[in-house]
Amino acid sequence: MRQLSLITMRSLLPYFLLLVTWPLIALATPVSVNELRIVTEELPPLNYEENGQLTGYSTELLQEVLKTARIQASIKLMPWARAYQAASTEPNTLLYSTVRTPEREKLFHWIGPISKRQIYLYKLRSRKDVQAKTLVDASAYRIGLVREMASNQAFLKSGHFTDDNVDYAPTQESNMKKLLASRVDMIASLNWSAAFVIKSLNYSPSLLEPVLLLGDTGSAYFFAVNRNSDPELVSKLQKAFDRIRATGVMEQLRKKYMD
Repeated sequence: MRQLSLITMRSLLPYFLLLVTWPLIALATPVSVNELRIVTEELPPLNYEENGQLTGYSTELLQEVLKTARIQASIKLMPWARAYQAASTEPNTLLYSTVRTPEREKLFHWIGPISKRQIYLYKLRSRKDVQAKTLVDASAYRIGLVREMASNQAFLKSGHFTDDNVDYAPTQESNMKKLLASRVDMIASLNWSAAFVIKSLNYSPSLLEPVLLLGDTGSAYFFAVNRNSDPELVSKLQKAFDRIRATGVMEQLRKKYMD
C-alpha cells in the first residue's frame, strides 16, 4: 500500500508542478490581439499617419505601454465620431487621445494624463506691436482660427469677436502660414499643435510667442478604456503606464514632438 502511494504521488507530480507554475506562465504570456481593440483619430502631433504608419507622441507612448504590459494589439485610424462610438460602447476598446470631461467620466477607465491641453493666442515674437493681456485687448487685432475646430469654441463664446476681426482657415497649416505672412496678428492654437505645425513648415517654434492663455486650461488628454472592459486588462495597462511614466520616456517623447 505504501509503495502504491509513492507511485501515485510520482505520477501526479507533473500536475502539481503545472498547478504551481501556471500563474507565472500566464503572467509571461502576451494578451491575445483579440482582447484589446485600439482606435484613434488624426490629431497631430499626438496621433497621426505618416508614410502609411501611425505615429505621434501618444502613439509612441501607447506602444511603450503595450510592450511593457506584454499586450499585442493593432491600432486603427478612423474619424473621431466612429472611434468615440466604438470605445464608448464596446468592451476592451481603448481610445486616444481623449479629453477627460465630466460628461465622459463614467464611460471610461482613464489612464494618464498623457498630455496637458492648453489653448493660447500666439503671435510672432518679432511683432512687438501686438500686445494683449485680456480678450478685450485681443479683440483689437485680427485673429486666425481654423474653421470647425472644437478648441475654438470657448474663444468664440466670449462674445468679444465678430467676423470683422476673425479670419478663418481650413487647416492648421494654412492658419500658421497666415501668421507667418502677417495676414493675421494672432492665431488660436493648442500649445503642442502650434510647435508641431510650425516645425512642419520648416520654421523654428522660437518664432512664436504665447500671448494669452485661453480655455480648457485644466483639462488633459488620456488613454480611455471602455468602462465594461476586462478588469485584468485595464490593470495591466494602468500598471504599465505607471512604470513608463517613472522612466522619463514621456519627457523624451514630448521633446521629440512638441518642442
